[in-house]
Amino acid sequence: MEQITSRENKLVKLACALGRDRKARREQGLFLTEGTKLCGEAAACGVEIAWVLMTGAWMRRCPEEALLLQNKAAHAALLAEGLANKISDQAAPQGVFCLCGMSKAAPEPDFSSGGRYLALDTLQDPGNLGTIIRTADAFGLSGLILGPGCADRFSPKVLRATMGSAFRLPTAEVEDLPSALDRAQKAGFAVYGAALDRKAQRLSEVCFPARCVAVVGNEGNGISPEVLSRCGRTVFIDMKGGAESLNAGVAAAVLLWEMSRERK
Repeated sequence: MEQITSRENKLVKLACALGRDRKARREQGLFLTEGTKLCGEAAACGVEIAWVLMTGAWMRRCPEEALLLQNKAAHAALLAEGLANKISDQAAPQGVFCLCGMSKAAPEPDFSSGGRYLALDTLQDPGNLGTIIRTADAFGLSGLILGPGCADRFSPKVLRATMGSAFRLPTAEVEDLPSALDRAQKAGFAVYGAALDRKAQRLSEVCFPARCVAVVGNEGNGISPEVLSRCGRTVFIDMKGGAESLNAGVAAAVLLWEMSRERK
């Protein structure tokens, strides 16, 4: 196993770039996972692992996981203890990192097979995106549609929030969200927008059909007018307390619950 002791090592520099720079991730076709849980999920889900970087301390704590990752990765390297702090954005890194091949998102969902989808319109907070991916996976959503301006689903903060769901949930990144919604409607999908307008229906009263797309908008501005014009129906969450609104990730979770539950 290769041993890395220098902060100037090319793998250390690459790992740092992948963790901090969206452009670097796209150019290299790689992304960084960190920690026992997330690296293990990547291996279990069949993600291509180009390199696993491990400290000796982590290998002694987690010998079974270390062996699994070495068997799954194309290459493995032993990191000097202090280098984990350089690569990680965490205060107390666990000491294991994987450089993973970036799976290409589909240019658009396969609307021909039906299903329930969530579309995100310029949702920019990585924590919100990670929460939504994890929740959508938990509720068995058919897939996620990301419009332009959304947070990078391969950023470390997003990946941590997904707890591995990012490796399982089918995701499409579209260049033109209104056009994607037009295609969904032509395929027989009902399109709902989470927006409070005079025609909006209480979410609890909506019975989502088997073929549908629900849209959640930007944290501050909601759904853009162009995207909203493609939503045949709008829905809102009826709140009884004093709060004016919900966090975008929480609101999406409520929406996903209603989309997934069977009504009698």
